[in-house]
Amino acid sequence: MDNYNDVKMGIRKLNLAIAITGTGKSGRGEDSYSYRFNENGGFIGVFDGYGELDSSIYDNIAGKSGGYIAGNLAAESTLRMFDNGNFTFSEMDSIKLGSDLKKYIEKLKKTIGSSEERMLLPTTASIIACDYSNQDKIFLEYLWAGNSRGYLLEKTGLCQITEDDLVEQVDPILSKEKPRVINLINGETDFKINIKTVKTHNPSLIVTATDGAFSSFSTPMEFEYALLFTLNRAKNIAQWESLLKRLISEFAEEDFTLLIAGFGFEDFKDLKHYFFDRTKAVFAEYIEPISKARENNSITEIDEMWNKYKQEYFR
Repeated sequence: MDNYNDVKMGIRKLNLAIAITGTGKSGRGEDSYSYRFNENGGFIGVFDGYGELDSSIYDNIAGKSGGYIAGNLAAESTLRMFDNGNFTFSEMDSIKLGSDLKKYIEKLKKTIGSSEERMLLPTTASIIACDYSNQDKIFLEYLWAGNSRGYLLEKTGLCQITEDDLVEQVDPILSKEKPRVINLINGETDFKINIKTVKTHNPSLIVTATDGAFSSFSTPMEFEYALLFTLNRAKNIAQWESLLKRLISEFAEEDFTLLIAGFGFEDFKDLKHYFFDRTKAVFAEYIEPISKARENNSITEIDEMWNKYKQEYFR
């Protein structure tokens, strides 16, 4: 993330911020992201433009697809909302963001086509706003639509705060089918921005990702280990960013975007030390046994490990 030095020097609570993005093996390049921090707070957000639902090419907007345009519009709208001071850490934030998105989509539709044309302009969103103006705690606000996700990573492990908007909830371990996503931000049907607030007193990382990032790994346990393993191997933040992008790129089938911000650490060495025991524990309790279970073709063993892991993952 190109403004890390400014973040590090200017904010006492925020210690690091990284962003990675890529197209994967069959990606369309339709993901987008935005972020901003100031002395009191900030946000990170990812947006997965759904070109498979709107692949129309709009020549008067650089020949881009509807999915690409939608993802970028949502990223810019969120940035504008933050710059205008409209993150209040209340239910009004989801209402305000949803209203802004509808307004900007309608304005764009009038610019690029007639009202009779069907212009879906679909995208997901996963935004984490943070307020670190209080000396003792950090307030986090998760705003989302679709199946991009927001997480909290603490010493006790990775926790998925958001809930995927799907036609039918599926088990991430047993399901082989890609679930149908609903509640996409779009220009033709109603949608809502979900909201959930979290308060933490602990040093922690917030993580937001499009499905191309987390679904590159077969289980949530392996996604957490990817974050921790690359952190453990890195000598500095830039190298962590590079290693993590390289690892996700090896497995990604589609566009991927992932943003991370960290709070409460003295420096990068302190960050690595903080998660060192967790890294070892995830490897011993899940990664090594999963590898052996796959060698033995034992889905039951992996499912048992998932049942144990998800008690903290969905806390």
